[in-house]
Amino acid sequence: MKKMTATQIKVIAIIAMTLDHIAYTFLPAGTASHYLLHLVGKTTAPIMCFFLAEGFRHTHDKKKYLLRLLLFAVISQPVYYIFIYGTASTSIFHFIRSMSMMVSLMLAFICLLILTNEKLNVTVKGILTIITISLAQFADWGYIIPIWTIIFFFFNKDRYKMLAAFITATIIILPVTFLKNYDSFTAFSYNYGALLALIPIQLYSGERDRSSTPLKKKINRWFFYIYYPLHMMIIFMIAHI
Repeated sequence: MKKMTATQIKVIAIIAMTLDHIAYTFLPAGTASHYLLHLVGKTTAPIMCFFLAEGFRHTHDKKKYLLRLLLFAVISQPVYYIFIYGTASTSIFHFIRSMSMMVSLMLAFICLLILTNEKLNVTVKGILTIITISLAQFADWGYIIPIWTIIFFFFNKDRYKMLAAFITATIIILPVTFLKNYDSFTAFSYNYGALLALIPIQLYSGERDRSSTPLKKKINRWFFYIYYPLHMMIIFMIAHI
């Protein structure tokens, strides 16, 4: 099967995310179309975790990378909150407890910074990582985002271990985190669409579009960040016309 570049897989991820949010906004829960679009849409999060781990491994400036995540976490948060709840927050505590996926990704990045810091001993790394992962409970997708990212980063050289760890974590952690929010396991089960992310991840060629010009690379890098809040704004406005 033909291999895919990072950009091609990221395009798949944002299409899946858009379908997921269209289903959330426009399709009645319990319908087949609602279920199928959510099933496909759940592939986005693990793909983003995979490329966050790749980005951490290849970036020349981790501080700038973290600041970029922080910037778009701040920009995206009010948009995400209004998209989910339909109105601006009147409670700072509820606002803080309902963070976007950009916050989840930022916390995942911080976990990698902690775990790769040679100045910290194993005990301190463990404590700080657990604290950081626990903070993800207040953000979209919860604990699983930093856990997926850690798996993708540390098992990148052994695909079989990576697959086994990813599948195990997904099967166990998703119901522990989200099942309580659904009326039945069947209604919850589309979250296991996250496992479908293994298909494009396995097809990843390892190529980071080296043939692109510096300008195209910069556009590609910023596009994926900008698209996240932008598409939610557009869907929300269409829904409320």
